[in-house]
Amino acid sequence: MLGNNILGQFGMMGRIGDVVREKSGLAYYAYSSLSAGLGPGSWEVSAGVNPQNVRKARELIETELKRFIQEGVTEEELADTKANFIGRLPLSLESNGGVANALLNIERHNLGLDYYRRYPDLVKEVTREDVMNTAGKFIDVNKLAVAVAGP
Repeated sequence: MLGNNILGQFGMMGRIGDVVREKSGLAYYAYSSLSAGLGPGSWEVSAGVNPQNVRKARELIETELKRFIQEGVTEEELADTKANFIGRLPLSLESNGGVANALLNIERHNLGLDYYRRYPDLVKEVTREDVMNTAGKFIDVNKLAVAVAGP
């Protein structure tokens, strides 16, 4: 989750949003997301792109995925993302729905009733190498499934 946040969520939609949207001006939005539950899921990249820019946006996204796998994340990116995750935890528990979701996660994943007390330390323990290993395990730019919808 920390790696995905850096890749395509944090700031103006992370590195992918920065490259495709901000620097190149090719997309209305560009971000990555994780879709996982009890079973297998996917690590996805989505972008709203003018049909004329699909190929160029795809090339930029693939280049950024390769860079993410090969170079990993910087200490600064990781520190910022950790602070974001830890800082937003109290906000996620401000509503009844947030508390219910937290209890569901504890039960579903057998995390233990003290999970949210341990959460900040668990987040702080994640290293650059952990992010790189996870990205290398789950992102293979030679095996991407690409879907394009539109005119």
